[in-house]
Parts: sequence; structure tokens; C-alpha cells
Amino acid sequence: MLLNAPKWLVAGFGLILLPAVPAVADDVQVPIRRVAFQQQEGAVNERANLLRSQADEAYQRGDYKKTIDLCNQLLQQFKDDNPHVAYHLRASAKIELGRQSREVKQIREGIADSRSALAAGGGKFPWLNVPYIYGMTALGELERRAEHLETAISWVTPLLEKPIGDNFSEEDKGNLYYQRGMAYLAKGDIKLAAADFGKSTKLAPRLLAPHLRRATTLAGLGKTTEAEEAFEETIQRFPKSVVAYNDRGNFRRGRGDLDGAISDFSKALQLDPKFAIGYVNRGITQFDQMNAKGAEADFQAAYTNAGDLATRNMAVRLRGGARLAQGNVEGAVEDLTVAVRANPNDATLVEERAVAEFCGRQYAAAADDFARAMRIDSKLVRIVPWYWLALQRSGRDQEAKSLIERTLGQDEPPTGWIGALCKMCEGTMTDEELMREADEGTPLERRQKAAEAQFFLGQAAVLTKEPEKAKAYFEQAVTSKLHSLSAYRGSQFELGRFD
Repeated sequence: MLLNAPKWLVAGFGLILLPAVPAVADDVQVPIRRVAFQQQEGAVNERANLLRSQADEAYQRGDYKKTIDLCNQLLQQFKDDNPHVAYHLRASAKIELGRQSREVKQIREGIADSRSALAAGGGKFPWLNVPYIYGMTALGELERRAEHLETAISWVTPLLEKPIGDNFSEEDKGNLYYQRGMAYLAKGDIKLAAADFGKSTKLAPRLLAPHLRRATTLAGLGKTTEAEEAFEETIQRFPKSVVAYNDRGNFRRGRGDLDGAISDFSKALQLDPKFAIGYVNRGITQFDQMNAKGAEADFQAAYTNAGDLATRNMAVRLRGGARLAQGNVEGAVEDLTVAVRANPNDATLVEERAVAEFCGRQYAAAADDFARAMRIDSKLVRIVPWYWLALQRSGRDQEAKSLIERTLGQDEPPTGWIGALCKMCEGTMTDEELMREADEGTPLERRQKAAEAQFFLGQAAVLTKEPEKAKAYFEQAVTSKLHSLSAYRGSQFELGRFD
């Protein structure tokens, strides 16, 4: 059974919540990079020029609502004064807001504005195509429709054949290569994406986003040496970029270089002490190092500095996991309750709280939460062995028996590892048979299954009042050092030993 790590579930095992870190810092989105604002020829009003400059500045600092307001003023008061600039900026801002809120309607409005910008520009400015391409890519990702991505790619490709000129700089072309790379990336064509990001970095060396994407796509292709070099090049070129250090930290953590990752996240936080995602990422890495106390401090800092509700909720959820690792059940349940209130339909969150309650011997509450999680998502069959155990330990033997009978009596009962655990709960699989079932799969899967088997066999021994046998099994489970496994955490609590 596994407790969720959003976006990165490993079916079959119970993992304490540790969301894997996004590649290229999706939580601190690198905005699309336009050409710098230029005073457009034919400008007839200083007030219009001022509004355009203010709108551009608002966009560059990420104040997209302000950008839209200023562009609305431009289009209402100066509709004939370079309207393509106002449409372009408003399109970009709407698409960014739509991506952040996952609102298809706003993205489509941005695409409509981008078409108006192209029409008003009369084909003179290839860079006006950027929001259209970006918007179609965002729409394809959000709606999961490959045809939108194909439209973006087919639209931008002929533009890349245009010669450099007065209205089409190398940086403009580099940005277009970047946009096509993003569309390829959304399609899953990582090799083509990496090639486009490489061309973009050469044509537009001042833009950060292509450098970061090139590094992460090289990593995705398994070219770790080239990826490391690309990250180093990015940091040399952008030494004060918080996101560059953050993303290299993600890369290093993925390679198992935890000390290097800590160093990078710490540098990011030195550059921006209020960078909440950096605290989250460093906390997760400290958790990897089994430094739960340090992780809790970082998650607390993330919670304090988070400027948005989603990051605050993530931080409090993670803090709950760090507290549980230290044996602080009360604090863990309190944090996870806050998280559940914020996301009441997140079954894995409820499941995490149930495990924390179980660890704290709050068996009735744990059983109720496991039941609630299964009501939210009836497919969470991995919960059944834990739910059965919580019922047993809260003295609800008949309910536990009925649960296993219903589960194994289904038209399609669980198979594989979860099926084996259910049979153990039913009493139709011996200790030796369960351990043999655990000895299948990759080396890591075998370790996970063995630890989980030892935890459940230890619990079975508790139920049959064999304390020495139970302790021996729990001792074996904790030797796995799989600190993100729920069974490892449960065994720690049975032994009273914590990270």
C-alpha cells in the first residue's frame, strides 16, 4: 500500500508522503520569455507608450492581472496605437493565469487575444506568434489533446525558416525554438525537445528557461553527465538564479547526491530566504537523509513563507510526516487534519492520517479513516490490509472478517502482493508462504515487500499474543531502512525507536 506522493505513485507499497520534486520547478513556473518591450513605430501618444511600458513591467514581474488591466486601458483609449502590443501582452498574461488556475476558458481567451495580436501586426513581427504557440501547448496539456500540441508544432515550424531581420532577432527565433521544444515535451518527444532547447540556448543565451529545460530534458534522456554540465553552464550564466539552483538540486537528489542537493537548495535559499519551494525541497532531501528534525524545520519555514494556499497545504502535510517520523503522533495528526480539511476528497491524504493514527494506537480513528478513504476512492484496494488490521486492533473482529470476505469474494479479487496480504489476513497464507511471495520483483520491490510482510506478520503475532515473535518481525522490518515505507514507520512505533 502506498501513501501518496502526488504525481509519483509506485503502485503496491505504502510510502509516507514525500512528493517528488517537480522538474524545472513547476511550482515556481518560469514564465514565457518575450522579446523585451520596444517602442513601436507609429506611436502617437506618450500616455500610450507609458501604459505599454507599465504593462510590460507588470508582466515581467508576474503581475498578470495588472498586465490585463493596463492592456484593457490601452485597447479602450488607444485602439489604433500599436494594438498588437496590447493584445500580445494581454494574451500572454491570460494564458499564464489560465495555466496557474488550470482554467481552460482563460487560456482560450488568451489564444483569441494572440490571434488579434497577429492580425493587428499584419505579419510583420514573428515574435507575436509566441503566445499563440504557448497557449495551444497549455491547452493541449490541460485538455490532454495531442491535436492542440500538433497545431502548435505545425504553426511554429515554418516560422523558424524565416531569416533574421529588423523585426526578427536571433533571440526571437530562440524563443520560438523554446516554444516548439515545450510542445514536443508535452507530447513526450523528449529527444526532439532537448534538441530545440539546445538551439534556443545558442540563439537566446540571455533567456533562463531554455537553459533549464535543456538540462532537465538531457537528464530525462539519461544523459546525466551532459545534464550536469548543462546545469553548471546555466548556473555560471545565471549565478543569481534561484530556480537554477533549485532545479539542479532536484536533479542531484534524483541521482542520489543528497549532499549536493542540500547544497544547491541552501544556495537557492541564501539568494531568496522567502523561497518556500526551496524549503520544501531541502526538507524532503533532509527527510531522505533521515534527518526528520531538520526536515520539520524546513517544512515549517515553507509554511511560514508560502505565498499561496497550495504550497502552505503541501508544507503542513509534509510537516506532519516529519513529526510522525520523530514519534510525535499528536503533531502529525494535527497537521494531517489541517491538510484533510483543505482537501477533503483526497483519499491518499485521509489514508496518511489513518496510518498516523494507527501508529499512535488510535485504532478506531484509523479504521474510520481507512473506511473514509475507500469511500472516496473504491479502487484503493491496497488499503484493505491496513483497514483490516485497524479493525482487529480496535476489537472489531467481525467487521475485519467481513471486510476480508467481501474483498476476496469479489468477481475480481486483488491479486499479486495485495492479494497475498489479504490472504494472510484471512488466515489462508502462512508466514513462510508470505515471505516467499515477497521474494519477487526488482531488488527494491523485494526489500519493500519483505519489510511490509515483516510488519504485518509482526502485527499478526501481536494479535495472537506472541510478543517476542512480534518484536523479532518488527526488528527485521526496521533494518530495511526504507524510512518512506508506512510499514517501516509502523514498526518503529511498535519498537519505540524514531528517526
